[in-house]
Amino acid sequence: MSNSLNLAHQWWDTLDQTDRQRVWDARYSYLAGDLVESMANAGVPVVSDGRWSCVSVGPTGFTVPIAIQQLLERLPQVPDEDGSPPAP
Repeated sequence: MSNSLNLAHQWWDTLDQTDRQRVWDARYSYLAGDLVESMANAGVPVVSDGRWSCVSVGPTGFTVPIAIQQLLERLPQVPDEDGSPPAP
C-alpha cells in the first residue's frame, strides 16, 4: 500500500460516522473544505507538488484526492445496514 493510501486510512480511522458519511456521499462530487483541511492536517496529500493529483475547487467544495478515492474504492461496495459507508 502506498504511503498516501496508508495516510488516508489513518485519517479515515479518526473520522466519526457523520464525517465518514459525508466523505462517502461526496465520493463522486465535492468534499467540504473542513474535511480537506483535516486530511491535510493528517498528512494526506491534497495539493499538487508534481507527484500527487491536485484537489481542485469546484462550485461546492474540493474534489476528492486520489488517496481518498483509492481508499473508498477498496471499501466493500455494500454500505452498512443504515446506509452508511463501511469501515475499511
